[in-house]
Amino acid sequence: MDCISTGSSNLDRFLRGGIRTGIITNIFGESGSGKSQFCFSICANLLKKNEDSKIIFIDTSGNFRPERILDITNKHNLNKILHNIHYIRPYSIKEQFDAIKKIYEIQPKLVIIDTITSLIALESKNISRHLILMKFIHQLAHIAINNNCAIVTTNMVRNIIYENGVYKPINKTDEPQKKLKLQREFMEKSVSLSIHFKLLFEIISISNNFYKVSFIQPLINDSTIFRITKEGVL
Repeated sequence: MDCISTGSSNLDRFLRGGIRTGIITNIFGESGSGKSQFCFSICANLLKKNEDSKIIFIDTSGNFRPERILDITNKHNLNKILHNIHYIRPYSIKEQFDAIKKIYEIQPKLVIIDTITSLIALESKNISRHLILMKFIHQLAHIAINNNCAIVTTNMVRNIIYENGVYKPINKTDEPQKKLKLQREFMEKSVSLSIHFKLLFEIISISNNFYKVSFIQPLINDSTIFRITKEGVL
């Protein structure tokens, strides 16, 4: 099992060496909490260490920004840097599953799926969406283990309130006092079945670019603060 540096010595220590190959690391948090930027940073740092490393970036939400990879690597030859990043933009569940075939063909060191639930939530509902997600993650887990590649997925959160002993999603009609809320990962139980590591990203200060990461799975009472700059995560 190898480790891919995040670019931050503090984060690498927190993650016990960095992003590990052979497992799935799932990152969830609200919009703007640094999930995609973190993904760009680990892509760039893998390429800085070895420009011949192969990466697959599966972008279901249109969040990929190649210029950020260039900023973080601090190199001017964008074509050379990005040559080994195989970008896939699926627009359906079928295309998202088809992307798995590319992993077998290309044999990458790192696979990013940003985000893992967006297309599934768009095209399916109720128990069907959970079954589809579990099947997809199960296939990813086999790939991570058998191919010894690092797989990083991102996911969104849902705002919920606790009322009369029951958690429920917040609706637009809810009263203002109910805005005190918790955040839970979208489809969290289905995600957790085959995920190895799960990390929660939170915004501490947007103006100062401070963010917090905490272990959720395995349940380790540990967290740390990091920053996002032009050079990546610090």
